Amino acid sequence: MKKNNTKYSQQTNNTIKRNSLNTNKKVNRPLLYIFIAFILPVLLYIQTINFGFTRFDDDNIISKNISFLSNFGNAPKAFQTNAFIEIPSPFYRPLQTFSYMIDIKFSGVNSTWMFHLTNILLLGAIACSLFILLRRFLIPQKLALLSTLIYCTHPLFVSSIAWIPARGDLQLTLFTLLSIIFFIDFLQKRKIIYLFLNWIAFTIALLCKETAAVLPFLYIIYFFAFTPKKRFEKIYILNISLYSVSGIFWYLMRLKAIGSISNPNDSVIGLTSFLSNLRTIPESLTKFFIPIDLAPIPGFSIYKSILGLMIIVLIIFLVIKNKERTIKEKIFCFTWFLILMLPSMLYKHPVIDYLDHRFLLPLIGILLFVLFIIPKSWLLKVDIKGYWLMIVIIVLLSLFTFIKSHSYSDPMTFYNEAVSQNTNSAIAYNNRGIIKNEKNNFNGAMDDYNKAIDICPNYADAYYNRGNTNSNLGNFQEAVKDYNKTIIIYPNNADAYYNRGVANAKMNNDHDAIEDYNKAINIRSNFVEAYFNKGITKEKTGDNIGAIEDYNKAITIRPNYAEAYLNLGNTKSKMRNSLGAIEDYNKAIAINPNYVEAYQNKGLLMYLSGNFQESIDNFNKVIEINPQYLDAYFNRAIAKYNLKDFKGTLEDCEKVLKINPNYDMALNLKVKAQQELQKKR
Repeated sequence: MKKNNTKYSQQTNNTIKRNSLNTNKKVNRPLLYIFIAFILPVLLYIQTINFGFTRFDDDNIISKNISFLSNFGNAPKAFQTNAFIEIPSPFYRPLQTFSYMIDIKFSGVNSTWMFHLTNILLLGAIACSLFILLRRFLIPQKLALLSTLIYCTHPLFVSSIAWIPARGDLQLTLFTLLSIIFFIDFLQKRKIIYLFLNWIAFTIALLCKETAAVLPFLYIIYFFAFTPKKRFEKIYILNISLYSVSGIFWYLMRLKAIGSISNPNDSVIGLTSFLSNLRTIPESLTKFFIPIDLAPIPGFSIYKSILGLMIIVLIIFLVIKNKERTIKEKIFCFTWFLILMLPSMLYKHPVIDYLDHRFLLPLIGILLFVLFIIPKSWLLKVDIKGYWLMIVIIVLLSLFTFIKSHSYSDPMTFYNEAVSQNTNSAIAYNNRGIIKNEKNNFNGAMDDYNKAIDICPNYADAYYNRGNTNSNLGNFQEAVKDYNKTIIIYPNNADAYYNRGVANAKMNNDHDAIEDYNKAINIRSNFVEAYFNKGITKEKTGDNIGAIEDYNKAITIRPNYAEAYLNLGNTKSKMRNSLGAIEDYNKAIAINPNYVEAYQNKGLLMYLSGNFQESIDNFNKVIEINPQYLDAYFNRAIAKYNLKDFKGTLEDCEKVLKINPNYDMALNLKVKAQQELQKKR
């Protein structure tokens, strides 16, 4: 007679075992269980559809690329660029980008509800897939359902659903689960359709996130842990060939999309990062089994690391001592956890220790391990008390998750929560400072930037942002010092050179400003604002020809740059090129039909050319757009005076004086118009 653990581990006896674990056919309702697995997590997170962005990478990925993402014609380009599209990045997530484009197609460019809804639906699909996977491992239906719900309502994974940029991890988890389900079905049923479904799911997972590159190793480990007859067959050559084709295709596409980028923004990729990230292994285990102190932007903790190490020792002990499953099967579970943690551990952000959303897929291996060590005798009998205990756990976890989800409702709430739960998060202080700066809370922003710099003295972004706030406060010398520090830490920061140029220009250090604009352009050749401001500074110094060159360059880069056409017209006007100036004003107006400055300057030029009626037509347009534009009324009054329309002159002067009684020139012109009218009498 065979030992219990051997019989339980052999999946070729699948039918016999299912009957032994589910003797009552009335409870065998897989579709009902799948529906429950889907609907409960969806209902738990449905509140998030009312949330906005957190401004924690969702602005860099989505908001700053909205013109690209909102044009569905760019769908093929989603596979030819990195995850941040225009910002250098080593991450290749084309299906994540493509899914954002679909979201925008449904909800429009000014809504976020579809981004959140898609994440919620992905979670529901993951819950269904996880339930099916647990059934493939012969976990009884009720236990599989309750285990799935515990996992999918766990507060550790709130960031995976409520934080929009975690989309790649959700997609990766879904298609990884599907690929393993199909792989198991292929080994059990020997039907080639499951082999192809496994390959398709694996290929899609690759296009979701780089972690999928290690999945073939997981398939191999499963094969040796669960397959009774481990002989090599010819059909496995097809498996290997298909994986190789997908891997090569993915590698070439990724290489084309991200080029040679390996160290953007001082992030480190490789062995150094892996070693510094080792603590994420014990800390993830601590958070999974003791879900407290879950910060939106977590940091390493001594007590979590120690508790995690103790959990690892316990796991090793159970691998050896527990006889419910074979050692190979239990090693498979722990290997699942480790092998799917590895890719994310090869990357280290300069000011973030780690992020919880990366644990969503790896910790399924730990869930499997826990279920594998449950005594078989417990599984063969219906333990009502045990199920009720699990239900209580699900309710408590759901309550915690529901409350924690609110941290992601808006940027200020997110960063306030991040700072309160992790006082050593430099990026949380820095990003909150940006939001305060935008709200004109400059003092509050300065406090946050200073705190970020105290935590991380070489935090280039904090110096840069503090420089921006100093500029807003008019502290241009202090701003230049901050930009200097930014450039020392991060020499290729084009924005720091550009903003330092703006600050220097404000202090009339025109030569230094032009040098800074040139350095910014050397780093970013299409830096249109740098060309534009360099043109302004050159014009200020009297270098009109140089200014025209820079404005033209800006227009070449951005053909619809109305402001550049306006300044180009102003410069040509100074050089007495009236026809050229009028042509540029007309182009500015064609781009922006409500561009009052273009109408105003064109009207003045027409006046100086003696075309009084045409100048009046332009001033009329200015007043139509902005009825409070005093200079337009006054200039129209002068033009009317030259046309001997003294009554019209008088009316315009009175309008000016009604708005500003101290407008002396209007008062003088009014007197002249009255005198001319009296002469006619």
